[in-house]
Amino acid sequence: MIQSDRNFDDLTERFARNIYGSAKGEVRLAIVWQHLLDTCPQLLEGKPLRILDAGCGLGQMALKLAELGHTVVLADASEKMVAASRQLFAQEMPECLPQMLHAPVQMLSVESVGQFDLVLFHAVLEWLAEPKETLQQLLTLIKSEGTLSLMFYNRDALIFRNLIRGNWRKAESDQLQGEAGGLTPYHPLTLEEVQGWLATWQFEVLSRAGVRVIYDYMDRKMRESRATEEVVRIEMKYARQEPYLHMGRYLHVIATNHSS
Repeated sequence: MIQSDRNFDDLTERFARNIYGSAKGEVRLAIVWQHLLDTCPQLLEGKPLRILDAGCGLGQMALKLAELGHTVVLADASEKMVAASRQLFAQEMPECLPQMLHAPVQMLSVESVGQFDLVLFHAVLEWLAEPKETLQQLLTLIKSEGTLSLMFYNRDALIFRNLIRGNWRKAESDQLQGEAGGLTPYHPLTLEEVQGWLATWQFEVLSRAGVRVIYDYMDRKMRESRATEEVVRIEMKYARQEPYLHMGRYLHVIATNHSS
C-alpha cells in the first residue's frame, strides 16, 4: 500500500536530462501541445485565460501558455521543480513573473488560489497515493464550462509492453504498480477508468490522444536512427486515431466542466 505521493526532488536533474531533454520528452511535449491547441481554440482566440499548471515540472508547458498571453499559476510538490520553472521563466520570459507555489495539489483550494479557465494535470495522477480523491478535489478549481487537460500513465500500454518483452507472469498477475521511491508509477490507470470518473463528476470528454503510440515500441537502434521531427510527424498522424491512441505510453484527455 502506497502511503504518500511521490516527490521528485531527488530526480529533478535526471528528469531534466533523460526525460524533458530527450527525444521522448520532445515528442510528449509536441503531441500534448498540439492536441491542446486543436481542442481549445480559445487558447489562440479571445481574451487571456487564467491557467493553473498543477504539477508543473520544469515549466515548459506553462511557459508556452504565458507566451500566448495567458495568466499562469504554477504549483509543484517538488521545491526543486518549482526552482527549475522559475529559472526557465527568468531565462526565456524575464518580463513575466507568474505565481509559483511550492505545494502539493491537495494544498490548493478555491479559497487559496481561486478558480481557473484551464487546469493542466500532466503525469501526476499516477504518482498519487489517492489518485481519484485528489483529482476530484482538483476539479473544484475549474470554473463552470472551464477545461481540464489531464495526462496520465496508461495501464493498458504498460501491460502490453510487458507482454511483448516476455514478462508474461508480471502482465498476467496484474501487479503493475511501482514501489514507494521507485520509477514505476504507483497507479497506472486505464482510459475507461478515468473517463468513468469524469462522467460521474459531470465533465464531458472533448478529445483524447495517445502520447507516444509508436516511439516507445520501436527498437532502440531504430529510434536513434530517426530524426525527432520525423517521429513527431508520424506520432501526430496516429495519436488521435482509433485504435492506435490506446497504445500511448500516456493518455491525454481534455474535458469540460458541466457541473453546476
